[in-house]
Amino acid sequence: MTLRHATRPQRSRTLLNRHAVLPAFLVAIIWGINVPVMKAGLSEMHPFLFNAVRLSLSAVALGIIDRVERGNRPKTKVAWTTVLWYGLLSSLFYQVLFLWGMNATTASNTALIVASGPLWAAIFSALYRLEKPTAGSSVSLAIALAGTLLVTASGSMGAKDAASAGPNELWGNLAILASMMTFAWTTVISKPILEVVPATRLAFLSVLVSLPGHWILATPVLGFTEPDRPGLLGFSLFYSGVLSTGVAYALWNRSVRTIGPARTATFSYLVPVVALAVAWWFLDENPTRLQMIGGALVILGLASRRRPRPANPD
Repeated sequence: MTLRHATRPQRSRTLLNRHAVLPAFLVAIIWGINVPVMKAGLSEMHPFLFNAVRLSLSAVALGIIDRVERGNRPKTKVAWTTVLWYGLLSSLFYQVLFLWGMNATTASNTALIVASGPLWAAIFSALYRLEKPTAGSSVSLAIALAGTLLVTASGSMGAKDAASAGPNELWGNLAILASMMTFAWTTVISKPILEVVPATRLAFLSVLVSLPGHWILATPVLGFTEPDRPGLLGFSLFYSGVLSTGVAYALWNRSVRTIGPARTATFSYLVPVVALAVAWWFLDENPTRLQMIGGALVILGLASRRRPRPANPD
């Protein structure tokens, strides 16, 4: 009896931990599926118009979530000048690069290069003197960098759409790489902004201020969209706009609050794995040996990286 009663708290803690990590696990699945789903949607609609529509849906979803969360937090003043330039950089420039790159390369390449996001975040954190890398973490980042460059420079992965092969695919890989560097940069410089503006509200406002730019880019192609598979296009827009940006972002914030940012970030390593599996099944993309080696180096380098020391303030 004593042993049985002694194990009950342990069982309760185990169940609690499982429920705590569930949001982060779901986000990794959602984001992994989103890459090939977006790739399929781009085959039915021009990238600029696709981005404008899906981010409009994202603004609605994030606005609703922000409204719900607003009742549980104190009121904050928003510096609109700061939010404006941050939104244009993170939600316009980054998104245009990402969509242009994804349209030119494969979903599998995109997933593997996206996995390098923490690498660039670590590099920018060191450049901004927010963190001081250790010798071990520097070696891990070098491994991840080698894998990223291998994937970026590698050839076609056998997608059904042969138009993405060749030089266009290389430019697409480079655009995805540039978009991830931009995303990492905006993540690092968002730290002082997030001390004043809640994360969900900042995401909502950033998308909101970038929408005019996206619709200006989409204006020349309005009326020229005749999708062969309107059902697939609608699903892709809903999934990418509402689930991947709206719901997943709320779940991610919840996980950060519950189990912390470091433990939550480890689930991002599942994203390329899920994306590769779905792209292989849904888009018939077959990874080459070099790209699998490069992707493994990226994940190995980031997974083995120890947390760097905070930089000493001047």
